Amino acid sequence: MSDTFIYNSKDNHVEQRCELSALLQKHLHELQSVVGTRDEWPLHKNFAGEAEFWMQVHKALLGAAAEFPDRCATLLLLADDPPARKKHLTQLSQLGGQLIHHAHTHHHVEDHHFFPVFQRAFPKLNHHLELLDGDHRILTETLDQLENAVRTLPAIQADKGNQSEVLFRGEELLHAANRLNKLFKQHIADEEEICIPAILQL
Repeated sequence: MSDTFIYNSKDNHVEQRCELSALLQKHLHELQSVVGTRDEWPLHKNFAGEAEFWMQVHKALLGAAAEFPDRCATLLLLADDPPARKKHLTQLSQLGGQLIHHAHTHHHVEDHHFFPVFQRAFPKLNHHLELLDGDHRILTETLDQLENAVRTLPAIQADKGNQSEVLFRGEELLHAANRLNKLFKQHIADEEEICIPAILQL
């Protein structure tokens, strides 16, 4: 097993991996063995505080990301019903804006506060943090795509957009929402496996 880390490989890229690579798991084992399994984290003396809050934020992001594609699919069903579409578009725009804002804010805190702290305290996490940084770049691109799609929603409020335009914009939005949901599931699961044991030992 090579110790070379390449993010844009099927073992590491967030859109291609299904778990942490053997290389990353090997170097993570020592850190995880001190705090136990995921089920044991809440029992750790340091869990209440940053670790618990981090996981609560992740739960909220996962919930919103899972809900948003369903809301986008509903928009497609309302394409030929302008009054119902207007109300739904308002709710959809608000939910999308909140999701995007909270995701960007959380990633900013991780990138500029937590990751540098982990880097100094746990040098063996270097490749793990490279992985998460790579994930954040992909997620930023996806969030930008979603934001661009959300920005088109006011233009198709009520009678301003015809059915074909609503369907086109709705499909575009649904695609970006489904991609974000899929990426979040993989990224957050792996990020917690890497970062929660680190937070518990700070």
